[in-house]
Amino acid sequence: MSIRAVKSGNKTKGTKTFTYFLPNPPQRKNGYREKEFDKIMQGILESGFELVDLQTQGTENGVFIIALLKFPNKKVAALDAALDLHERFKLQDSHNSPDIELDDEDA
Repeated sequence: MSIRAVKSGNKTKGTKTFTYFLPNPPQRKNGYREKEFDKIMQGILESGFELVDLQTQGTENGVFIIALLKFPNKKVAALDAALDLHERFKLQDSHNSPDIELDDEDA
């Protein structure tokens, strides 16, 4: 996540980005609901963040979802420092799909 904060009087207002990669699902005839992403966004919004913008960028292997979030006051800004999304939502730092190849950083 990326953070930008501005102090105004005794309130802290700022923005941060939350990026989530959603790998392509197997071929299906019908659409489906991405429950994990919904749960994560619900938790973020219930924590006091406000959604400013949501963008997607499709790739050959899936889609990046980039949310611009605003923390409207010091209480939410302080919560942000303690909010461990990986732990709270049992996320992984990387995918575990054998179909997605990561670029080798040493190459």
